[in-house]
Amino acid sequence: MLMSAKQTQTKRPGGEDQESEVFSAIAAFEQILEAIPNDRTSIETLTQAYEQIGDLARAKDYAIRLADVIIAESDHDAAQSLVPKLESLATGDPAAAEVVQRLKAFAGSAPGKAAAKPQPDEEKEKKDSRQPSAARQAQAAASAASVRSSFNIANELPLAWNLLKANELTQEEYSSVVQDLTEMSATDAAVTVSVLHVLHDRAFKNLPKVLVTLAGECGTPVVSLANFELQADSFSLLPRDFLIRRGVIIFDSFGGDGLAVIMNPYDKELMKEVESIAGRKCFFYLTPPAEFDAALAKINAWFDQQASPTPGKAK
Repeated sequence: MLMSAKQTQTKRPGGEDQESEVFSAIAAFEQILEAIPNDRTSIETLTQAYEQIGDLARAKDYAIRLADVIIAESDHDAAQSLVPKLESLATGDPAAAEVVQRLKAFAGSAPGKAAAKPQPDEEKEKKDSRQPSAARQAQAAASAASVRSSFNIANELPLAWNLLKANELTQEEYSSVVQDLTEMSATDAAVTVSVLHVLHDRAFKNLPKVLVTLAGECGTPVVSLANFELQADSFSLLPRDFLIRRGVIIFDSFGGDGLAVIMNPYDKELMKEVESIAGRKCFFYLTPPAEFDAALAKINAWFDQQASPTPGKAK
């Protein structure tokens, strides 16, 4: 039996506040789907949100809906990633099991599957070994992060929920933040989408206090990035698109470890990805969004300079 939103919310004693926050987000995304029925970001977020609160029936419904959208968009990689989740939700449901089989068949029918993610051969590795260190690091990072450079709004929602729970945001401010995140994530512009950027763009007066709250909750001290000279050997460990869209910069090093600023300190998976791509342990900090963007401008200029011929080199 499919439970209503209210029934699901009151089913867990002691968790009413958190569930109320989740349902605020759910309501916002379901409104988006009323206007845009096949909005993939909203469907993905709702699948995760209903699974989080334990309403597996609704999570399954949205997962099935997501499968249809993914197949319609011919996204074979996303289909393969969705299969395990849908399988776990489809247990005992013949109709859902049929969708799983259809999704598996689609995922396995990817054209040119063997060449989907090109791997460097021995000749290319030899060629790469002769490149400058920073260039090799950036190229290796770009290869490793090629499938993880996209923004996912579901990763930002926990930060907004926790600010609401900590009374740093009102319900109205929270709803506005979610709406702005949704609109920003729908664009193809190469910009950093984060809760902190939304608050900065809205001239949120308590942003410094929010940073302090996040620092205490997540163990990520606030640093002024403007006081550091960005090190190319450090920030080039991550590909440009990754650091822009995921909101993270390795700005310096200490010994063999990296020092990084991150816009979402709740995103532990992102932290693991950063360390995996960079090939080293990193210590994470927070910085004001304006300082993050200023650092990105300098980094973009560096990447552009690396891609351009050096004046006078031919002489």
